Amino acid sequence: MRRVLIVSPRFPPRNAPDHHRVRISLPFYRQFGWDSTVLCISAATSDSLDDPALEASLPPDARVVRVPAWDEAKCRRVGFGHLDYRCLVPLYNAAVELLKREKYDVVFFSTTAFPSFLLGPILKFRFGCKVVYDFQDPWFHGETPLYTRGTWPGKWWKLRAGQMLARYGEALCMRAADHVISVSDGYVSNLRARYPRMQSSDFTVLPFGVTQSDFDFIRSNNIRHRVFAAEPGRVRWVYAGRVGPDMFSILNVLFRQLALLKIGRPDFARRLDVYFVGTNYSPPERTFNVLEPLARQHGIAGMVIEHSKRIPYFETLSLYSESDGILLIGSDSGDYTASKLFNCVLARKPVLALFHSESLVSQIAPRFPNVFLSSFQRTPDEPAFCDAIIRGLKWLEEARFDAATIDQLLAPWSAEQLTRDQCAIFDRLTHG
Repeated sequence: MRRVLIVSPRFPPRNAPDHHRVRISLPFYRQFGWDSTVLCISAATSDSLDDPALEASLPPDARVVRVPAWDEAKCRRVGFGHLDYRCLVPLYNAAVELLKREKYDVVFFSTTAFPSFLLGPILKFRFGCKVVYDFQDPWFHGETPLYTRGTWPGKWWKLRAGQMLARYGEALCMRAADHVISVSDGYVSNLRARYPRMQSSDFTVLPFGVTQSDFDFIRSNNIRHRVFAAEPGRVRWVYAGRVGPDMFSILNVLFRQLALLKIGRPDFARRLDVYFVGTNYSPPERTFNVLEPLARQHGIAGMVIEHSKRIPYFETLSLYSESDGILLIGSDSGDYTASKLFNCVLARKPVLALFHSESLVSQIAPRFPNVFLSSFQRTPDEPAFCDAIIRGLKWLEEARFDAATIDQLLAPWSAEQLTRDQCAIFDRLTHG
């Protein structure tokens, strides 16, 4: 049986979106001929929310090697403290020891801690292993940066320095890449434009999959969210996830329509609560509400309820399952793909999805009976997008759909199938 070493610095019991692909694939790698080892940072020296239930959901035979990152307090004294940089040397040393003792055919980097990608060229040179990268977000933003000086929450020079490293680091890593997996066609297009030597066959678009076992885990462990209590007569629509500057133009249009709903249908509006949960990825002690000013501006501060702190993963799934409707909000960029799409669908609740027409979500979402897609071509201010949101809000209130078809429709994006697709890539690389 061939072996894959998976580098995923943030891993359960830490709650981070970038380990989702690996976590749900672990039960299936062996089924498709691959023995997997996950290399990650120990929880005590990592970042992100502590989420013990995520660790409990891992297969009992999963091999996870945890190493301590450099001490954050000591690193901050010399100007850096982010895990992306504190983890580099410890991960390298651990990977070298593993590769010395055991033969790994492939090293698979699946993380948004992009500096760890820099280990790929070194490990390939020293040990001759194949290197596969998983681009879940852009590393180097190119000519269209995600943040401006006014929207970046930290020190501007650090962002600029990070992007300089990304520019040259990405180029170095791509020269060593044997294959690239990405969640977005747009990310692949950008990478191919920057690295024309690579062929289309060197890239595969694989969205994050979904597994029924996560919802079964909620029921078997009686996991409940703590965002709201059941209250007859109330209507609860929920959004769970980050809210960044790339989403505000969409939210502005949505809030405008909610304000009109409040005027036109005051009785329904009084019963409606729209929850935004986990909007800020800052540590719990430094988190803050990011949507309050926009809600006040539109006169819907009483309707929009924001909980900026992230909640555990399985509580989020419980939140979806106990809601009356789910909001799935994209970016003003067509490259963005929401990793939570399939979990929202599998919750079997009505989903209103607001996305750029070029997003992968806009291609996939219309296939599901419980999703209403409102999309825009260029900007969210397009009249057609506003009209679609009006129809979508009405549909969200009255949705009727055949939930029995959802499992079959989700089959191409199940954890098992997408792990099969990953392993097929590893097979091609190692069979020459």
